[in-house]
Amino acid sequence: MANNLVMPFPMTLRVAASDPAVPVSGSPCRYGMITGVALTDEDGAGISTIDISTKVWDLPVTDTLGGNIVPGTALFYIDGTDRIENLTTGWFFGIALEAVVGTQTINVLHVQSPGAGSVGAGTVGAAALAANAVETATILNANVTLAKLAAESVDGSKVAEAAAASVIGAVPLLYHTTIADVGAPTNYDITVTSKIHVVDAWIHNTGLAAHNTDDKLQLRSTANPITNEIAKTNVVNAVKRATTMDPAFVDIANGGVLRWVATKATVVSCEAYVLAYRVA
Repeated sequence: MANNLVMPFPMTLRVAASDPAVPVSGSPCRYGMITGVALTDEDGAGISTIDISTKVWDLPVTDTLGGNIVPGTALFYIDGTDRIENLTTGWFFGIALEAVVGTQTINVLHVQSPGAGSVGAGTVGAAALAANAVETATILNANVTLAKLAAESVDGSKVAEAAAASVIGAVPLLYHTTIADVGAPTNYDITVTSKIHVVDAWIHNTGLAAHNTDDKLQLRSTANPITNEIAKTNVVNAVKRATTMDPAFVDIANGGVLRWVATKATVVSCEAYVLAYRVA
């Protein structure tokens, strides 16, 4: 028969509680990473008898998160308030066996846990993490690597919408189209996958010296002209910008068409660019 049993159930400890400062009989408390219920008031030496075993207790519980606590909800001891709540930033205490609205005294199944910071490697999977449980402050700068960012392939679909008076500012979106040297007026369409607000448009002559001002490009929202016609030039590698922009058409809805219309006379080929940002 085993002879190394130290403490059979029920388990009690005579210790100086970590929290609260002065435990009273019948109140929840914490000793290091262990939670329990005080069986005695703290004595003159700062020592309390704490029951740390698995039992059902009648204890006050507070619904801090709102939406009410239902039976089976995990409960936590909170140092700052010296009480049991459903706020998961505390120390795991046990399981609610009754519903709670606001603050109520209910039956609580006290269950020990490994405590903060001591869960074994590989024991917590993604499904066990609460939504938004991993916060920015807990991620080391060194762990945000270029390789991680590259693997995520950050693009315009991952940037937020911006209001006109946003104090954070908008992340710009750049749309690029290569215009070929074709004869009749030709449409070059991009179907946008979020609502955007166009702020600038320009073209870049590339390589061929036969460009001229009778070659023209215009940015439109489907058939509606956003900019004036941008007349090219015979200057190789020149950059020409739109000089007017119609505010009635600068917003393009999700699924709308951002269109360059190219009209050739001499050589219309160029690179065309649109600068925009996401809006609600």
